[in-house]
Amino acid sequence: MKLLYLLLFISSFLNSQTKVDIFPNDQHSYLGGRTNFYKDFQKVLLEKKLKPCANKNEFLSAYVVVLENDTAVLYDPEKLQKSENQCARELTKEVVKNMPGWVSAKIDGNNKAAVAQYYIYPDAFFDNFKTGYNAEDLIVLPTFPGGINSFRNEVLKRTDVDNFYVKSKGKATVVITFSINTGGEVENLKLENSSGLKEYDDMILESITSIKKKWKPATVHGNPIKYSFRLPFTFFDI
Repeated sequence: MKLLYLLLFISSFLNSQTKVDIFPNDQHSYLGGRTNFYKDFQKVLLEKKLKPCANKNEFLSAYVVVLENDTAVLYDPEKLQKSENQCARELTKEVVKNMPGWVSAKIDGNNKAAVAQYYIYPDAFFDNFKTGYNAEDLIVLPTFPGGINSFRNEVLKRTDVDNFYVKSKGKATVVITFSINTGGEVENLKLENSSGLKEYDDMILESITSIKKKWKPATVHGNPIKYSFRLPFTFFDI
């Protein structure tokens, strides 16, 4: 993500000298990975004698800032502190700062403050907690009407490759990344890898932007969440 505007706010939240990155995908922000994160989350809840939320449907997509010294804080700006998921937010805020396994991001050989995202559904903890629980395992992927191949077809039927010639290679592939937000809309559309043909790259991006059909957003525990895709599109010169 992506998360450009969020990162600007988080930087101010910490201090004006702190640079905040997105936690690298190939690194764990918590010792033992996400399953161990949720295990320790449950342990701290019980050790601190915190109470379950009265509203069993509360859910928080938590942005955690893991600091250079292997500690962490919940991104908790004032404008969010009175949200409808206030109990989930307060529980997460208290637990995160007391968890022992945070591991700072290693970027360019140095420890850096970075943002990691976790899904907190309080009703999955306390007496309901199950060994091996990992909220990410329960994600239901977003769906496009007719399926992912229907989405590809929608993109490709908006492209005209008749005038392209792929010198010596015979094919061109462009890799696109984008997110489906909680409203089922495409956002954060970006070119990850160019095909080598700018006109083709631009045409694919414009084709995706022109599709007005909405997706059914991803969910976890029945709650809509933002979800990112990475898709290649290829055309052949024959």
